[in-house]
Amino acid sequence: MNWKKPSLLPSALTISGLVLAALSGTDLCNFGGCTEAHTYRFFTMSLPLAGMLYFGLISASLLLFSFIEKSGILLSLLLAGGAGAELAMLHLQKNVIQAWCPLCLGIAVVVYLLCIVRVITTLPESRRIFDMNRRYFLYKSALISATVVAGFLISIFGITRPEAIASSIETSLGKQSGKIEVYVFSDWLCPMCVKVEPAIEAAFPAIEKKARVLFIDKPIHQESMNFVPYHLSFLVNEKSKYLQIRKALFVLAKKNRNPSLEDIKAAVAPFGVTYKQLSFMEVTQAMGKAQALSAQFKVNATPTIVFVNTATKKTRTLVGGGDITHDNLLKALKSVE
Repeated sequence: MNWKKPSLLPSALTISGLVLAALSGTDLCNFGGCTEAHTYRFFTMSLPLAGMLYFGLISASLLLFSFIEKSGILLSLLLAGGAGAELAMLHLQKNVIQAWCPLCLGIAVVVYLLCIVRVITTLPESRRIFDMNRRYFLYKSALISATVVAGFLISIFGITRPEAIASSIETSLGKQSGKIEVYVFSDWLCPMCVKVEPAIEAAFPAIEKKARVLFIDKPIHQESMNFVPYHLSFLVNEKSKYLQIRKALFVLAKKNRNPSLEDIKAAVAPFGVTYKQLSFMEVTQAMGKAQALSAQFKVNATPTIVFVNTATKKTRTLVGGGDITHDNLLKALKSVE
């Protein structure tokens, strides 16, 4: 293989890296650490875009090297910097995110394969330089090593964790600026939750005028987790039709505890809405927040509705069908005002 001319393997690897970087900017990868890894930024630039620019530079350097032999040092430095940067990405996935992104790992493999090919193809020239000018050989080796270290350090400090995405998605309904908050904890397979829904629906217009209302998933039954991502999506994206969709999800849960996406779409079709998938990170962080709220208010059963005045700290809790009635909901609201 001769890198003085466009070579098949380096070109194929570079194209593969470019494709993987482009795919990482889509929703194709939704395994463990995929979505979270792709929300990190490299000096405000998205990692997929940074990856595409990087492999674009590799492509340009390969083309330049086919015309100007001395430009090979540029290619070597780009690969060395990329190798260091990938070490930082591997560290990020293993020790920070604690989950692996298959596309990110694929990109790392491509970068290291390009480095291996580059080392193999430059071995004859390196031996010749070593024999003729050891000082230049050591200088070149030190420069490449320093570039690896620089790539690692720049990436460690340049790749930053974004603000929690879950905090940027708004899951609440009602009066956003009010001092009163209402937390509705329910389970999709809870018969009593279904029973109290008419009371909640009837009282909701009065409650939403005075309070910020949050519908919280509190899975008592394991299969209720199957509905959480769909519920969160509709809660975020279809607020005006949320109560109708909520009722439809309860009906579907009674018939099917493990619904497919098509089942969900069919259930909400009458309302003219479209399901929009939230990211893995958005869902997991929203679930974490729900668990924290459940622990904060000591919620052990569903349905449970908690009324809180954030200014006076007055709290009123209603639990079960006996407590959660239309009149009691309005009384609880008034009691914390």
